[in-house]
This record gives sequence, structure tokens and C-alpha cells, in this order.
Amino acid sequence: MSEILTFANLVHAISGGLGSAVSITIVYPLETARTRLQVDHDVKPLSSIPLVKWIFKREGLTGLYRGWGSLVLALFLTNFTYFYVFHGLRRVFSGGALAATDLGCASVAGVITVLISNPVWVVNTRLKLQGVPGASSREIKQLKRPRYRGVIDCFAQIIRDEGVRSLWAGTASSLLLVANPALQFVSYEALKRGSLFTWAPTDSLQHVCNGVTAKMVATILTYPLQVVQTQRRAGFARLSMMGQMAATFKENGIMGLFRGLETKLTQTLLTAAIMFVVYEKLAATVFGMAGVER
Repeated sequence: MSEILTFANLVHAISGGLGSAVSITIVYPLETARTRLQVDHDVKPLSSIPLVKWIFKREGLTGLYRGWGSLVLALFLTNFTYFYVFHGLRRVFSGGALAATDLGCASVAGVITVLISNPVWVVNTRLKLQGVPGASSREIKQLKRPRYRGVIDCFAQIIRDEGVRSLWAGTASSLLLVANPALQFVSYEALKRGSLFTWAPTDSLQHVCNGVTAKMVATILTYPLQVVQTQRRAGFARLSMMGQMAATFKENGIMGLFRGLETKLTQTLLTAAIMFVVYEKLAATVFGMAGVER
């Protein structure tokens, strides 16, 4: 227990949480575009920048940042929990092989994080999609009219109208998606140890390259699950996880399961790069000021 409840783990957790909050704020319009593409099969255009421009023209800055507050809360909570558990477990099992230790710790941290943070992600998805003007697909039309007045009201209405279990909608796909951050963190730590990007002139650029490469691998391998996860959190996917995946494939083909991948890659790669730079710099500064070993 003493290896988990430490100042160092708290610094890692806060640094990771703040890094994710800063990064998602910068790239949030791409996150909005990605969500629209995954749940509204009739939205056009299909690529990231034109779609961001289209949303801005129709809905203004408010449309691009719809649900921003709840996502910052969700990401901070998610990454705080993940970084804390990951680094705590790695200290406990520091005697094992590095790659195996990282994979095991990342997987356990992912499961714990999903179970704690899933309700916040459900609320965020609902808030991002409500009040979307001119939505044409049958799924998103039922979310078109604004119903929620904020994060707390959204929590309360979901519990009242749909039951507490609805706050954990998409948990099955989320648990399978533990592979995403696990792959990301294992790849990131391996890249740091392997010094693949030593050609980079600064430490910050090395962190960017490591973060981008790790996130790209993880995102491509797990993207179909992310599509199903978003549809279930939105509240209109009533099938099982595999049933929803099969229905999406039947209706839209393989491209339906990878719809919005380009936007997701652009958003997540930028987010990962910024997050890891903020995390590394903030953690290094705090540890340096406190005189504590990382």
C-alpha cells in the first residue's frame, strides 16, 4: 500500500490529468467532428477540416465546443485515475520484466479507470449530441432537441428516465478498449527506452514523436470498438456490442466501422502529443522542485 499512496504517484496523476485537459481543449473541434461522424451516417463532409468548417458555419463556436466542460471533466478523471494506478502498480511490481510489467499494469489500470469514469463519458456523449441542428440520420434525430441543462442535470435525467445501469452503457466495449491505452502506454514506454527518436533536437520533440507513434498504433487496432462504444453511449444503440457491430457492418459495410478514422487519428495524435509533452514537463518541474525521484 505504501508503494501506491505516494507523492510521486499523485504528481504523475495530476500531471497526466492536466495534460489531457489542456490537449483536448486545443483539439476539441476535431473531437466534435469525430463524434458526429461515428453516430450520424448522413453527415457530410467526411474529412476532418472541412467538417469542422461546416459545423462552425452552421452552429458557430458553440457547436464546435458543445459538451466541452463534461469532456474535460471526463478526461481529467480518466487520466488521473489511469496515471495513478499505472505508476502505483509499476512501483509495486518493479522487479519484473519491463515490457510485461508495463502491459499488466496498463491493463489493470485501464479496467479500474473504465469502471470509475464510464458514467462521465456517457454524460459527455449525450451533451455533445443534444441540440444538433439539421441532423438527418434517424438515430441522431431523437437527440436533436436539447434536454439537459448541464452535467448534473444530465446525470439526474438519465438515472430517472433510464435507470442507473444506463450510466454504464458501452462498458463492455470500453473494457475491450482497455487494449487501446494499454497498447499506447506499452508502446510509449518501449519507445522511450529504445530511443527511436534520438535524432529529435529537443526532449519535447522526442515526447511528441513517441506519443504520436504509440497512439496511432493503438487507435487503428481498436477503432471499430470505439465506433460501437460511441453509438451505445449516445443512447440509441439497443443491441449488444457484437450485435451493434454486425448491424453497422450490414448497413454501411466495413467503412461504417472505420467511419471518422481520419478525424479520430488527427485528433488523437495531436492530443497524445500535447498531453505527453505537458505531462513530462509538468511532472519533471514538480519533481525537480520537490527534490523527489520519479
